[in-house]
Amino acid sequence: MKYLNIFLALILTGGFLTSCEDDMDPKVPGDAVSPVLEAPASGETYVLQKIDEENQLTSIVFSEADFKLDVVTEYTVEVDDADGSFEFSRVVATGVNSPIDLKVGTFNKSLLNLGYEGGEAHNIQLRVVAGNHLASEPITMNVTTYFDAEPWSVIGSAVGGWDTANDQYMSYDKANDVYHITLDMVPGDFKFRAPKKDDGGDPWKYNLGLEGGSIIIDNGENIVLKDGGDNVKCSGGNYTITLDVTNSKFTIVQNSAGEFTNWTDVVLDAVGSGVSGDHPDAIADPSGWGWGNVLLPDNEGKPSADGSTYTWTWTGIILEANEGFKLRTQNGEASPVNGMSFDVGFGAVDTDNSSDKVADNGGNITVTEKGEYLITLVIDAATGDAKAVTIKEYVKFPNELYFVGTNNGWDNAAPHYIGISNADEGKYLGFLTLADDSEVKILTNPGSWDGYGAGANAGELAAGGGNIVMLNQPGYDGAGQYIVKFDINLLTIELVKITSVAIVGDGANPGWPDDGAGTNQGVELTYDETNKKFTGTVGFNATGEWKFRFNNSWDYNLGNNDKDLTKLTPGGGNFDTPGAGDKTVSLFLESTAQYNATVE
Repeated sequence: MKYLNIFLALILTGGFLTSCEDDMDPKVPGDAVSPVLEAPASGETYVLQKIDEENQLTSIVFSEADFKLDVVTEYTVEVDDADGSFEFSRVVATGVNSPIDLKVGTFNKSLLNLGYEGGEAHNIQLRVVAGNHLASEPITMNVTTYFDAEPWSVIGSAVGGWDTANDQYMSYDKANDVYHITLDMVPGDFKFRAPKKDDGGDPWKYNLGLEGGSIIIDNGENIVLKDGGDNVKCSGGNYTITLDVTNSKFTIVQNSAGEFTNWTDVVLDAVGSGVSGDHPDAIADPSGWGWGNVLLPDNEGKPSADGSTYTWTWTGIILEANEGFKLRTQNGEASPVNGMSFDVGFGAVDTDNSSDKVADNGGNITVTEKGEYLITLVIDAATGDAKAVTIKEYVKFPNELYFVGTNNGWDNAAPHYIGISNADEGKYLGFLTLADDSEVKILTNPGSWDGYGAGANAGELAAGGGNIVMLNQPGYDGAGQYIVKFDINLLTIELVKITSVAIVGDGANPGWPDDGAGTNQGVELTYDETNKKFTGTVGFNATGEWKFRFNNSWDYNLGNNDKDLTKLTPGGGNFDTPGAGDKTVSLFLESTAQYNATVE
């Protein structure tokens, strides 16, 4: 089977072909057998869409004709209006054999070239003719064609995310040369893009956003857009959006507001006999509950917000063993912000992601061992204010550790820096050039031998343990540069060989990585063995942001929340472009100093 490309022949002929019978044709025997059209079934309805143009629409399957003569039989596929007699039928394919795999885009182009209007539903007949004489019985179909315009979509956290699976394609209005869509959106960000336009497969090459910064717009007319502009924010609800690509503007109408509770600035507290008075900020419960102590979460009791998701965090709350507590709106009263009140106990705890010391205490929450804990309560306003609580043991970890070993001649006065990647869980990312004979230890402070070494098994650490033989650790794959992942809470170590180091972001690329499509993976840097750095020439754009990413994965990236190249941190913020032009970027990961970079 092959996909149909024969419609191009029709385009080249530039007009309709009409069935006719040549007087010179031989007479067809009376017992000749016509072809039988076996598929598709008659009466089907097809709505063709631009986004599906490369997909198979259907297969045309037919049996062979038998002329009872020694002739070479050629087949033609014809269409006509539903009420036509094929007297002036239109040929969509000739010189074909069964089966014919018919693509959406190919069939659409064929019908448009045969005179059928785009954007309308057409009742047509289709038949197969053998040798211009023997015709199958026709089948009927209702086909809605589309204008052959580039598809544009709405994309972003407001519609579920930023990958290709989240593109919400808009319909094209040919008469007004605009795109439009009506859809539900949650509180979040969105932009417009033409993900299929770039021949190179970059879905972000053509995108439109706001001029002058990202703001909330729920209603507005003829809002100006620019190439690569900022995100549009929305409050959530049902919207009708009209996009005018030609004039770079859009109109948005909020048909109905989303039924999302606004939890911004709502203060909560933890209350109960399980809230220890040993915490310096805990006070006796002043509410009518009169139950033990209360403690506000971080940020003066208010949540952080990400779209429709609100998160309250109690960092280092001290909990008493086998005593109960709950989380509630402050003092158990309705918040003046939204008039809502609630309290949650053990039923809201995500036990799969919480400490095994968390237990049920008659519906209240308790822990089996007194100590410091990290509590988070998350409310998702987009899912009916669903609440989830996680409780983990809180451990304060140092912001940095150090490697000493064959990499630096075992000089513990000048060990190599290791950065923390998760301060709450004691996870770190280090970088080392390793060989089969490499051995290291992990130090808590320069000049001291206190720290961690090899545990009883490969992949395990132990406080004060012996040398860690890197050849034996999980993930070792021969000499090269490695990311060293270790967890001093769980006392584990794992190696990840570096396969790529890249400058990613719209400051040096057409856009940010779309890992689903495999595009915008960044400008690669190479390793300079002599100077122990990754380096390369990067063509920066005039505007945009960038950062370092490893192995085409967001699991491993470096930035800085203050845009400071001298203090790179795992998962840190983006850097602003240094301006348009080529720059030499160098990344230093193996030294006594914090991870750092230069752009010259």
